Amino acid sequence: MRTGTGVVDTVFDNGMVKLRTNRNNLYTPCSGMICKNNALIDAKNPIGAIKGQYVRFNIPDGKMGVGGAMCFGMPLLMVLIWGAFGYVNGETLGWAKELSAFAGMIFGGVVGAVLLKRYEKKVREANTMAEITEIIVEQTIEMDDWPGKSQQNNS
Repeated sequence: MRTGTGVVDTVFDNGMVKLRTNRNNLYTPCSGMICKNNALIDAKNPIGAIKGQYVRFNIPDGKMGVGGAMCFGMPLLMVLIWGAFGYVNGETLGWAKELSAFAGMIFGGVVGAVLLKRYEKKVREANTMAEITEIIVEQTIEMDDWPGKSQQNNS
């Protein structure tokens, strides 16, 4: 289970929210890239957090290893397998080996993309969505009376 923190950006009527979080909380390949520091993710909101609250969320990571292999390995494997199939069987179809290997690689890429979309649909149906588990700061960030501000003004 991965745990992160973020700010509720948008609240929807169906019990979902959009969280603005640091992309380093997501443990994704793009976490190390030079780009925007924030990412918006969808999350379940069982505790009723409102816009602007600072919250803690959990993301189940039961399918992370399999997901990585499926996303990166399976399409490449399909391209290689179908390319080799085209190379070996191309002459029986009357094509040059290189041309049939190229056609097989393109077909393998399409097969890999279709399988990847089917896997993505299967993962979406599983319970892999982030869920808010705790409200860290009750006041919303847009409010003037956020924690610590009154102490700063008095000192």
